[in-house]
Amino acid sequence: MSKSTRAAGAALGEQFARLGATAAPEPAPAPMAAEQSRPDKWSARISMTASPEMKRELELARLDDGIEVTARLRAMITLWQTDVRLRARVDKLARTLR
Repeated sequence: MSKSTRAAGAALGEQFARLGATAAPEPAPAPMAAEQSRPDKWSARISMTASPEMKRELELARLDDGIEVTARLRAMITLWQTDVRLRARVDKLARTLR
């Protein structure tokens, strides 16, 4: 192989290396918990008993607006987790409902 052929091959190899050396795009960061509409799967289960009136009110609300009872309860828990004033009110009432 001639010197010029080797030089051309080396130059071509360098070009291929540069083309292949481009970094793959970084994956988008996972959205923050507050930005997610819901997890892929709700994995923890909670058993809860309620009065017939509570159950009836939740089911009637579902008929009115289409929001599932479990989604409404998750929303209530989320508000309890994030709203300090609401949390205090709920905790105060919870002490009386034991």
